[in-house]
This record gives sequence, structure tokens and C-alpha cells, in this order.
Amino acid sequence: MRCGALRPGDQGRAAPRTGPLSGPEPLDAFERAGAALGPRFRLERLAAVSAERVLFEAYDQALRRRVSIRINFFVGDAIRSWFMREAEALGRLDHPAIRHVYDVGIVGEVAYRVGNWIDGEALQEAVARGPRPIPIVLSMARDLLGALEHAHLHGIVVRRIVPMSMLVSAAGRGTVTDLRYCSHVLPA
Repeated sequence: MRCGALRPGDQGRAAPRTGPLSGPEPLDAFERAGAALGPRFRLERLAAVSAERVLFEAYDQALRRRVSIRINFFVGDAIRSWFMREAEALGRLDHPAIRHVYDVGIVGEVAYRVGNWIDGEALQEAVARGPRPIPIVLSMARDLLGALEHAHLHGIVVRRIVPMSMLVSAAGRGTVTDLRYCSHVLPA
């Protein structure tokens, strides 16, 4: 079973890409996501936008908790397959430094993944703000390397990790948020 963006032999290729080169307008993203998700989730804030996807901070009204909802628009067959493999791979993992998956689905041309909400910022943003004390950096590195080790022990080979795929919580903990660059899943 394979997961994520890269196929064996596809050095450096990203996930299948369709749709516009810039993300959807915020109002359009709220409307389209809300229509696909229905009344269970209250979309509170658009947290991130990229060419292929958006990330919402939301509230799960059934489970009464804050969640993250990643939405991929323009879901063709290649994106659908890739998205579900990545969600399945993340769903197999239970580690404090890996975003948990609570739900996943595809409605029309909208694919969504619901996970735990993490208060924090992308590692890329944290690094841009300047140096942190060495003990905090070492703690974040242990968190992130522990997450990658956990994935590997469960048969998931992560070929590339990027700063935008990692969060630093307000408490200084590191978390891997997606596995878009994992190449395949080995038998666990």
C-alpha cells in the first residue's frame, strides 16, 4: 500500500495538482466547505490557504471540541486516491507529535480531513521570528524526530519533511501535521 505524494521513482514530485494556482477566496472557501460538511462542524476561522487546500479551525458540535479541518478542493481521481491514502496513513498513527485524524471523507469535489486542533504556528514562521533557547529547540527536535520514528516503525516511509508540515505549539512542542511526502506504507 502506498500513501502520500511520491511514487517510487518520482524524485521530488509533489502531490497530484489540479485546480487554480492560488487558493480559493476566503468567502468561497467557507461556503464550499460548509456546504460539503453540513451542520455538524462550525467553521470558525480560515487558518491557512495554499494552492490545493485550506485549513479551518472549527468546532465539532457532535463531540463538543475544537478541531482542524483540512479541505482539498478540485478532487479528481488522482487527488482523491492520494488524499485517502494520506488520511489512512495518518489514521494508523497514535503519537503525541502527529496530528490525529478523527474523520475523513469526500463529498463531490471536496475532500476533507478532521483532526485535533493545535494552537501554534508553522515551524517555518517560528524560525523566521528568530532563534529560540537551545533547550526548547532540542525539545522540538525530539518531538519531531520521535514522530518520524513512530511513523517508520508503523511502516510509513517519510521521504521529505518540510517546515510547513510541522507546527510549534504555544508550549513549544513540535507536531507533524501531514504526510504529503511519504512514499509508501510498508507492511507493519
